[in-house]
Parts: sequence; C-alpha cells; structure tokens
Amino acid sequence: MLYITGITGHSGKWFLKRLEAEGYNGKIRCVMREDEKHAPEKYKIFDGCKLDVEYAVGQLEDEKFLEDSLKGVTTIVHIAGIGLSEQLVSSAIKNQVDWAILVHTTGRFSKYKSASEEYIRMEDGILERCSANNQGDRVLNCTILRPTMIYGSSKDKNMYRLVEYLSKHRFFPLFGNGSNLMQPVHARDLGNAYYDVITHSETTKNKQYDLSGKEPLSYLSIILIIKTFLNSRVRIIKLPISLSILAARVYNAVFKNAIITVEQVMRMQEDKAFNHEAAAKDFGYSPISFEAGIQEEIEEYLSGVRVDYTDIKY
Repeated sequence: MLYITGITGHSGKWFLKRLEAEGYNGKIRCVMREDEKHAPEKYKIFDGCKLDVEYAVGQLEDEKFLEDSLKGVTTIVHIAGIGLSEQLVSSAIKNQVDWAILVHTTGRFSKYKSASEEYIRMEDGILERCSANNQGDRVLNCTILRPTMIYGSSKDKNMYRLVEYLSKHRFFPLFGNGSNLMQPVHARDLGNAYYDVITHSETTKNKQYDLSGKEPLSYLSIILIIKTFLNSRVRIIKLPISLSILAARVYNAVFKNAIITVEQVMRMQEDKAFNHEAAAKDFGYSPISFEAGIQEEIEEYLSGVRVDYTDIKY
C-alpha cells in the first residue's frame, strides 16, 4: 500500500493527478488532518478520481495515529514537511515499512545556521536511523528529495506574492544588485518526480536528490521576466546591501511585527542554484523553464480565478 502525506498541498495535487493519469492500480492511503474533515473543499481533489484511495484522518504528530495508519503500508511518500519526518520514520520502522520517500528542502545547504542547522540535524538523524540497527542491517529504505523554492500557482507563497507585488506597485526595492542565483521548481515537476521516483525504485532507493528548475537565473532576471509577462511599468530601485541591512535593522527596531528580518535581507544575497543531474540520470527528471512555468502562474493571477485542480488533466 502507498501512504501519502500532504496530498492536498501544492505538489501533492499534481502527484495525485499523475497517479491517476498513469492508471496506478495499487491501494493508496492518504493522510487528512482532523481540521480537513470539516473542510469539504480539501476533498474536492478526489472528485471523480478512479484510484483506489482511502483516507486516514488524524495528526501526524500523534504517535498512536501514525502507528495505526501505517499498518499494511509498504511505501511512504511524505510531502507534508521535514518537521514531521522524524516521528514518521520512527513509526515506519516499527511497522516494518519497506521504503520512505521524504520531501525535504535544499534549505539544509544554506550558509546561515538559523536556516540550515535544524534541517541538517533532523535529516542526518533520519539517515542514520534508517541505515542500520544494532546488527548492522538496514531497517528502512529511505530516499530524500530536496526541492528548491516551489512555485506554479496561487497555492505558492513565494512567486505568487512577487507577481502580485510587481503588478500592484510602481516601485520595487531590490536589496543588493540582484545577481544572486535562484532555480525555482514548478509544483507539477515535483508531482511528476514523486511518481517517477516510485517507478524507478531499482535506482532511486536509498538515494538523495536535489530537485531544481530547468536552469539557474539571477534574481534580477526573474523580476524582469515577471515584469515583462505582466506588461508592468514598475520601476526597480536597487539598494546597496549595506544600506538595505541598515534599513532592515531600523525597520525591525521600530516595528514589532516586521515582515522582513535582517537575516532575510542577507540571505537574499545567497545563491540558491542546485544541480539536478542525478535526478535526470536516475529517473528522467526534466523540469520546465521558469519562463514557461511563471507564465502559467501570471495568467492565473491576471484571470483572477484560482486553479481548480479537479479540472486539470495530463
């Protein structure tokens, strides 16, 4: 049985669509949170679904729920976040699950400790736990997928906000010169990757993959691409990084609920480009270009109609 967490999330919905498009014939158990039980719109993605799906309603933080819901499971695809991976892996080992595919983040590679330290601690602990028991035997096959910044629709909290800002304002403050590299990944490419990892188990078990967009782009290039598709006249104001940091310090000192921190300004100068050649080689990973992906997102924004995933077909 295939066990999926985070199925109603951004990339999870694309994963469900790919499973259906491929005619996946195995049993699927999807974890739905307690609060989603009273949110019928969350279940709408299953409307007309021809897959053999059942629901496990509960909280992943609940150890008993995890152990009960993992009974009979052979493979886990965990999309609900790295913060819940440790307890999930512990319960998977107790239930003798064969394989856990964990969707984590390239944030573990940040040079800023506050951004990476906890990710490293959790992930390294998980890998050590899976690798061997006291007799030196592997106790759980584990594959880790690390997406870069995810975008693709109004569901994302990154590019959609940037699109909205560039559409509504006359000026855009750019901290630094915008030369830092980024490689955002479309949620659909991730959904496809989850499926392809499963179907290439002979090469993907016990591997780690960075999942990035087609190619690296400077932050300034990303802004200009969005500006062009929006036909926006927004003026980009470049602020020297030293001045930006000073302004952030003053801003945070004055406002208790500041929406940007000094460290966030500093992290904006950090390159976030990652090679995905291993994924391309092992399971045919081939993400779309940022231009193609962001154009879809901008069209959704301009239409004012948020994507209904029940209508999406492959």
